[in-house]
Amino acid sequence: MPLQNPVAASQFFKKGFGYFLQFFFFLFWPLKPLGIGLMLAADEQGVDSSSFSLMPEVLVTATSPQNEGQATAEELPRSSVYGPDLSLLDIPRDVTLISQEQLHTVMTQTVNDLVAFSPSINPTEATGNVVSEPVMRGLPATVFRNGQLVGFSSGGNWGPLPNINADDSLDVVTGPVSIVYGPQEFAGGYVDEVTKQPFFDRFRGTAYYTLGMYDTNMWNIDIGGPIDKEKKLAYRLDYFGQEGYAPYNYYDGSYLNRECAYLALSWKPAEEIRVDWNAELDQNSFLPYAGINRPTQSLIDSGLYQTGSWIGYYTPPATAAQPFGQFHPGQGTPPPGSGYAIDWGSQVPISGRANLFNTPLDSSHQLYAVSQAIATIRLSDELTLVNNTLFEYFQANAAQPIPDPTWVVLPYGVDVADRLEIRWEPEQQRKSFWQSIDSGLAFRFLSDEEYSGSWHPTSNQADMSKPLTPASASTIVPYSLAISPAYANPFLTDIPIPGYPGEYYNVDNFASTQCNFWEISPFVQDILHFGEKASLFLGARVDAYFVNAQPPSGTPAQLIGPSYDATSTSALLPQVTASPTYRIFPWLSWYATYYFGQTTAQSIFGSFAPEFTSTYYHQTQTLYETGLKLSLLRDTLFLGLSAYAQSGFIPAFVLPGGTTPTVSADVQGVQLQGSYRPDRHFWANFGFNYMQGYENWTNTDGVGPTTFTPYPANVAAQYGLPVSQIVSLAPGIYPFIGFPKEYGNLMLTYKTDSGFGVSLWAIAQGGQFLSYDYSVRAPAWYTLNASLFYAAKHWEARIWFYNFTDNHYWIAGAPGFTPARTANLEYAALQMPFWMQAMIRYSF
Repeated sequence: MPLQNPVAASQFFKKGFGYFLQFFFFLFWPLKPLGIGLMLAADEQGVDSSSFSLMPEVLVTATSPQNEGQATAEELPRSSVYGPDLSLLDIPRDVTLISQEQLHTVMTQTVNDLVAFSPSINPTEATGNVVSEPVMRGLPATVFRNGQLVGFSSGGNWGPLPNINADDSLDVVTGPVSIVYGPQEFAGGYVDEVTKQPFFDRFRGTAYYTLGMYDTNMWNIDIGGPIDKEKKLAYRLDYFGQEGYAPYNYYDGSYLNRECAYLALSWKPAEEIRVDWNAELDQNSFLPYAGINRPTQSLIDSGLYQTGSWIGYYTPPATAAQPFGQFHPGQGTPPPGSGYAIDWGSQVPISGRANLFNTPLDSSHQLYAVSQAIATIRLSDELTLVNNTLFEYFQANAAQPIPDPTWVVLPYGVDVADRLEIRWEPEQQRKSFWQSIDSGLAFRFLSDEEYSGSWHPTSNQADMSKPLTPASASTIVPYSLAISPAYANPFLTDIPIPGYPGEYYNVDNFASTQCNFWEISPFVQDILHFGEKASLFLGARVDAYFVNAQPPSGTPAQLIGPSYDATSTSALLPQVTASPTYRIFPWLSWYATYYFGQTTAQSIFGSFAPEFTSTYYHQTQTLYETGLKLSLLRDTLFLGLSAYAQSGFIPAFVLPGGTTPTVSADVQGVQLQGSYRPDRHFWANFGFNYMQGYENWTNTDGVGPTTFTPYPANVAAQYGLPVSQIVSLAPGIYPFIGFPKEYGNLMLTYKTDSGFGVSLWAIAQGGQFLSYDYSVRAPAWYTLNASLFYAAKHWEARIWFYNFTDNHYWIAGAPGFTPARTANLEYAALQMPFWMQAMIRYSF
């Protein structure tokens, strides 16, 4: 049922802060004596504990394997992720910077692995899609590469898989993208990949090999050093290979194979000039896990699967005596809203490794190339010129003909971006007032061709207790059938994709397009400092878009006309932000942030479709956030507490020729995050996030959310109802589905002087409903993980134990922000049980 009266904000925040208090005491009561003991031990040995790092994840410069974790306090408490170099206490956002040491601690390979470091990052299956960006605060998180947007992704899906092995660190920031970087879509945060930098001191490198359960085999070599005798030119070369990865290989039919090559060059011809260049070439071949269809509470709780064979389909109702329309026996594709008929059977146990994509006809391939050059020229002690240029080329093909006919093809995509910045950072010199200004001009050009074919969902008609065959998929719809009285919609035609035999697409679906667009964006960020305690962040940006979009090559002439044709559009999208900060004490700061801006709706790969109207180029989002940051215990304990409310628009499912591709949404929450590092032996990270998300369907012309099957499979079996029946629900306010309210993380690492060490980390999440009837719920879950290691001067051995309590748990097929959430009763995803991985690494 739709939620007509959401919880009042005051009650929500009161409840959330109550959770925080409980979580805070739960975390720190056992750590209190440990922390005091470690500091006393340091004092007894004559060690100044303030010289140790407060947040290990703030290290953003390159470090050698031998020096990981040895950074000093002067390096760690500051970050330039928000523009100029600032103390974390003075940055008016929640910021987490994840070091290479921490990435290595959990052997990070995918965006879902980042949940170990921040409660703002939420795991997602995004069933059937390519998860290329993390989910933050229930929304997609835009990814940047050294400050430049990584294009070709929409809603966190379909873009190039990240090669985290090429990164020195990751900078994670919550809320809308900053004025300097520039937004692309409604986002709950952004992640900046700080890629590996060359070594100027001497030649050095590492090589590792891992093996593990479910044929997890990975290898890497990372070398670099100076090229010339003067040490003004240096390089870094990294190669990563992968044959299999347990979170893929565990499931029947799934796999992940990768080859990634990365090269970086840095040139320092003079003290005032530095040029950094990097390039990467990735080839990815994989098949994602799609989960188990026909989810019911019995499946979630007891592993019992609802059987039943596909026996026919329905056409639209002709009379009141035919509430589901006329029954047609045999294989076919029903018109939208009519659904499939199933001869229901009993509930039987099903393997947790079962996979809806367990067929050799389903596959995904990517080819991604990127080149980036960053030139930094210091014109004076106060003035710096920075030019950041990025070039990307991307090809992608996701073919999923069985059982849900879906094809997503990008024959080519080219993205060129450049940002010229002038940074004015005068010395403070204890003035009563001074400014730091970062202003410039950003430019972007993107050209791509996209094909998207998917409108007749057929997941629930397949019986996964039997082998999946081509007979499990519905038939292709030719133009003659699409214009027949049963369909009466020519845009439902399945059109062959040129150059991709056996693959099909649809048009007028806000996804298939051939698009070229230019973007020009002037921006300015001014930080006004009032003495040593108060500051005011002000920022403004305008994104000017000039778009040409048309139907992709191969579109039949009869589908091109007044309602669907080439379009030329221009749009101006403003963004403004204001953030006061105040140092209440040297160890305590307060901040507040307001953001207002407009972003765009997007096609599958981040460009624009010809049917977009002005509304889709002016999607408004806002953020209200306030928080406290504390640095305690001689700068070894860092705490951040924040409350936030963000609103914007999320995509809705749309049929070819349909409407309403976006709907307004709100996310509210409170968060605690912190780290503790009393000395070089021990560090801890922890966090907790309590949040709620809502879809607002009260101003959508009497239309509520679309859902494919509005009831679970056991209800359909009990009453003989059709499945994959596309239905629009009543207007109202609906809580996000596939969206838990509570998230928590805890990570502990202890290393001895002899080289032995242990890391423990826990991830916890509240329960989540699978669909808008709120009848099927995946319960709350947690995982406990660990690694044991021994590190000598030139080599390291490590073994990881993931989910070592073998906790079996489920998540929804798609989270609350993505249009695929409408199919959450078509599939649910059982997560990985216990598994192990081992590594040997050599450093030289």
